[in-house]
Amino acid sequence: MMKKMLCAILAVLTAASMFAACGVASSTSSAAGSTSQSGSGASGEPVELEIHFHSDNRHTLVDKDGNLLPVFELAGEATNTKIVNTANPVAQNSMEQFQLQAAEQFPADIYGGKSIKNTLIGYAMQGAFIPLNDLIDEYAPNIKAYLEENPDYKAAITSADGNIYMIQFRQAGTTGKAYFIRQDWLDKLGFEKPTTFEELETILYAFRDQDPNGNGEKDEIPYINERWRETIRLVNLWGARAYSSENFDDRTPVDANGKIYHAWLTDEFREGIEGLAKWYKDGIIDPQTFTRQTNTVKQLLWANKDVGGMTHEWLASTTMFNENEDILARTPDFRVESFLPVSANGEPFEEHRRSIAQPDGWAISANCEDPVAAIKLMDWFFTEEGNRAANFGIEGESYTMVDGKPQFTQEVLDTGAVNIYLRENYGAQLNLGYISVYDYERQWTNEAGIEAYEMYEDADIWSNTWTPPLNFTMEELKVYNRVISPLNTYQDEKITAFITGKEDIEAGWGAYVEQCKKLGADDLVEITQAAYDRYLAAQ
Repeated sequence: MMKKMLCAILAVLTAASMFAACGVASSTSSAAGSTSQSGSGASGEPVELEIHFHSDNRHTLVDKDGNLLPVFELAGEATNTKIVNTANPVAQNSMEQFQLQAAEQFPADIYGGKSIKNTLIGYAMQGAFIPLNDLIDEYAPNIKAYLEENPDYKAAITSADGNIYMIQFRQAGTTGKAYFIRQDWLDKLGFEKPTTFEELETILYAFRDQDPNGNGEKDEIPYINERWRETIRLVNLWGARAYSSENFDDRTPVDANGKIYHAWLTDEFREGIEGLAKWYKDGIIDPQTFTRQTNTVKQLLWANKDVGGMTHEWLASTTMFNENEDILARTPDFRVESFLPVSANGEPFEEHRRSIAQPDGWAISANCEDPVAAIKLMDWFFTEEGNRAANFGIEGESYTMVDGKPQFTQEVLDTGAVNIYLRENYGAQLNLGYISVYDYERQWTNEAGIEAYEMYEDADIWSNTWTPPLNFTMEELKVYNRVISPLNTYQDEKITAFITGKEDIEAGWGAYVEQCKKLGADDLVEITQAAYDRYLAAQ
């Protein structure tokens, strides 16, 4: 995905002359001033808005038969808008669709999707999408109120030039991932959940040596993970940072003094990699962690085999294995439970947290004939009615009101993949510009998942470990694009080699750091610091 995004950013940079030559509007005042409509239909008739929204290569505003999804039918009725979907619901690649629209000068009124922020903002700075600041002030009271009440979100969606071009999706809560361990194995071997690094290490080696699955074979894998880059995050246990956001390519966190640094070049990171190399050599870490197919590990090592001991993963999708019928038929006492982070240096923290502004959302094209109507539609999703629809769907169909709160119907809960079901059948939970609420997720998260969420939220263990979403200037984007891919590729290769023992970390660390700097690690830190300073100033 990151490589595709970088290609898209390159396309942005080469598209500047195209948009300039075509005279695309570049300010809110010029775009808004060109319309004679008020955003509610000058003659009382609905204002027509064409919307190109496509995410996850499958989700649009219409169902598989081309019918407008119920949430957008409701949005149209509430705002006197006729919503027309222009995205191809059967196309296979969302970003390719977006680029095709760029070639056509973004003819629709509103554009949106998942993980399109960098690409969209790049085009916006060339005039393809209009600034929303003035429109929000005058015509979007609900968005305006939310921005005033949440300056961190406002700063996160404010571009380097001071404009807001895109209303972005904000996910509820802070906790997304947690440490999970086999409680049934702990019980069998007589251990409590670990509260120190030493206790955790003792438990993992006991998982390896004491046959907790009881099959008489030494086949247990103490630590497993769905993604090898998530395994790298175990350096947190040695007090080191690995990533600065939910994106594995972001490796420049901020320290307690507000200074950006490259996490993969620090002494603490080296110490963590040395620890992981020892664990790998000793059989604590899955020996195939760097080669297993993503999103297959828990199914293979828990559901198909009873060999996995611990992981650091998403709450709901991990704890759902406690209810897996195949697992329980074979291992009736199977259970994973969460525990709080530990650290070898005595200062534990959780690095992963949900972003205050995901790179998903929507923006208004400079070709929009009625930007007032467009911003009013966006604003509806910040009303109580609109927010509820975006999160839960349609009252009386996907949810009912119980004690003043939306409650999913049993039919929805029985689908298993509630978010996918809502997207495909109602148009709720799409990655457009709205604020999600955790109660949506809580209803289909089991007891162990909720316990993990509440444990981590109550612990407040993210202090000084979080970098907000940042916005680069076009010049900074050029630096980012030049540096990020070759640097991260090199780092992935070398760190993997250090962990697996193919290269000696003591002999090779100095050359590794030197090559990272030659590839632009310091330049990356410099532009990230500038972006972070702007973020602070924008609050």
